[in-house]
Amino acid sequence: MALRRDVYGGALALLLLAGTCVIVAGMVRGSSSINGYFDLKKSQLVLSQTVAGLSRENNELSSEIERIRNSPSYAKKVLRDKYHVTEPDEDIIFFTD
Repeated sequence: MALRRDVYGGALALLLLAGTCVIVAGMVRGSSSINGYFDLKKSQLVLSQTVAGLSRENNELSSEIERIRNSPSYAKKVLRDKYHVTEPDEDIIFFTD
């Protein structure tokens, strides 16, 4: 009886060890590996930073649009500075270094 218990105990331990080895090998080399997990976490961080940057840029552009809509003088300044729109009697002269 004691021998039978030892055989079953050893077989159970061997089975648990084999199962653990299969799980660890799957975690290291499988499609859902630990490396894949860390790669996905890095991608998530990069994407989160990109979304935050684009959200900031979107807010800045929304503010700029509101300033242009609410202030004709600011709209005129933007047209002159950014798009080189001139009055009918004005000329633009560009200087090069």
